[in-house]
Amino acid sequence: MSILGLSAAIEEFLLVALILFGSSLIYKFLLDHEKLKEIKSKQKEKQERLKEIQKTNPDEANQVMNEMLKLSQNQMKLTMKPMIVSLIVFMLVLPIMPQLFPDSVVNLPFTLPYFGSDFGWMAWYFILSLPLNSIFRKILGVEL
Repeated sequence: MSILGLSAAIEEFLLVALILFGSSLIYKFLLDHEKLKEIKSKQKEKQERLKEIQKTNPDEANQVMNEMLKLSQNQMKLTMKPMIVSLIVFMLVLPIMPQLFPDSVVNLPFTLPYFGSDFGWMAWYFILSLPLNSIFRKILGVEL
C-alpha cells in the first residue's frame, strides 16, 4: 500500500526518519542536558578515584561505588520522562506499521543466512533506526 507513490523502502525510510526526529526533539526539550553532563562528569571522577583506591582501601572503594550507584540512579530518573514519552509515540505508531507495509519492504539481490532475501517492515525499521537516531541526536545536540 503506497501512500506517496514511492517504493515501500523509501516511504518507510521517511516515516522512520520522522518518528526518530520527533523522538530526538522530545529528548532535546524534556531532558536537562546540563544536569546530565554534570552527573556524567561526577561519574567519571568517581570511576577514576575508584581505580586509584580499589586495591589499597576496600572500605573507601565501597563508599565510592555507592556514590556511583546514586549518580546512576539520578541519571536514570533524568532520562525516564523523555523515554516514556518516546515509548508512547512508538507504541502509537507500531500497530499501524504492518498495515502500511504488509509485504516485504526491501528485496535483496542475495540471500542472507537466517534472514532470507527480503526484509519486512520491522527489520527495515531496525536497520534504519540505528544510524538515523545517531545522526538526529548529533545534529540536535542530544547526549545520553
